[in-house]
Amino acid sequence: MKRITLFSVILIVLSALAGCKPAQPSVVDISLQLYSDNSPLALAAVPVTLSNDAGTVSYDGLTDASGIVSFRVSPGSYTASATYKAAEGGTFVLYNGSNPSIMVTEQPSAPYKLELQKVVSQQLIIKELYTGGCPLDDNSDYTRNDKYIIIYNNSELEADASDIVFGSINPYNAHSGNNKYYTSNGLIYAGEDWLPAGGSMWYFPSEVKIPAYSQIVVAVFAAIDHTATVKASVNLANPSYYWMANTTVPAYTHKKYAVSDVIPVSHYMHGYAINQGTAWTLSDSSPALFMARIDKSALETLCTNTEGFDFTGGTNAIGWAVKLPRAKVIGALEVFAAANLANSHQRFTPDVNTGHIVTTLGKGYSIYRNVDKEATEALPENQGKLVYDYSLGTVDVGGSTDPSGIDAEASIAAGAHIIYSQTNDSGKDFHQRKTASLKK
Repeated sequence: MKRITLFSVILIVLSALAGCKPAQPSVVDISLQLYSDNSPLALAAVPVTLSNDAGTVSYDGLTDASGIVSFRVSPGSYTASATYKAAEGGTFVLYNGSNPSIMVTEQPSAPYKLELQKVVSQQLIIKELYTGGCPLDDNSDYTRNDKYIIIYNNSELEADASDIVFGSINPYNAHSGNNKYYTSNGLIYAGEDWLPAGGSMWYFPSEVKIPAYSQIVVAVFAAIDHTATVKASVNLANPSYYWMANTTVPAYTHKKYAVSDVIPVSHYMHGYAINQGTAWTLSDSSPALFMARIDKSALETLCTNTEGFDFTGGTNAIGWAVKLPRAKVIGALEVFAAANLANSHQRFTPDVNTGHIVTTLGKGYSIYRNVDKEATEALPENQGKLVYDYSLGTVDVGGSTDPSGIDAEASIAAGAHIIYSQTNDSGKDFHQRKTASLKK
């Protein structure tokens, strides 16, 4: 007779137990409930998109009268997002949000939560950011020096930009240093009322007014004609442009700070250095740029009172950040580098910005805001002036285009007034443009 050992019995029992383990279902019925301010939001017919993290599957659905939408999906990790525009009190408001943490393993007992932020339209917006540089003839690239920002008045009324402040959020790159701020529980400051603004913050020392449907250009480092050095670059030597001058920051001695004689001194912006360096670090590949409204006295206190600083990035004055009040932010742009998507994380909290736009370095591309097609076409003065068949989107990794199909710059040249998208989602509001708009 064959002898059965105790070890054999244990193996048999373990095998039997393993065989009793329920198999993971091939498909699961899930639902999502809209929320706003942590309360259920009963909005019907809201389009909701559910995409797997691999980017291979996407589902679309509409909510019922209770604000719930259902999907049948395979187990996996998903992101849900929704955008909804509605009329409230005679004005249009926008609800926008996403949930990137939907893990489906088995039949859930309750709907997943999809929190939507109520977006208030801003008069002044970030229209374009050019930061990634352009090609040189020897196949390398020209970066760091020729960056610029365009601020646009997205309304029919004159806008006051005198108290506008620019800066960026730590870490400088979306793919580096995130372990200090981004944990398995999300951003460490998500439950607070501030954002970690590092590097520098810049402001206009005198009054700045922007007419309706008009813009101002801000040269970041060198307000010169860069095309004289690199033909594919941009000309930032224009007397109407502004410059983030190093004249008020003694530590900023890097040679990339340069200015043309045509830029009036009244257009020199002033700055406060928050941490050490010889120049402001505005990421080439993946900045988290913000625009805020802060009066000058409050800005000085914020940037010079080290007792109120955030030292998460380090205590050696390199990783310092100020605790920027989130309520002061009126515009945010989150950029991820195409080459580092897998290691990138959001730096803005969802109440400020959801989503991100992908960019590629060294191609001469810019990050350009999409046109609000419905609002732009509704302007009676635009009759016969809008130019369609927009063809300046990109097809690279992370490539994108303006879904409106309207060529904003060509339409402006034809006398049209453009209203740009404002959803507070960088991935929905912006696209990667083949050519910077200042490159004529």
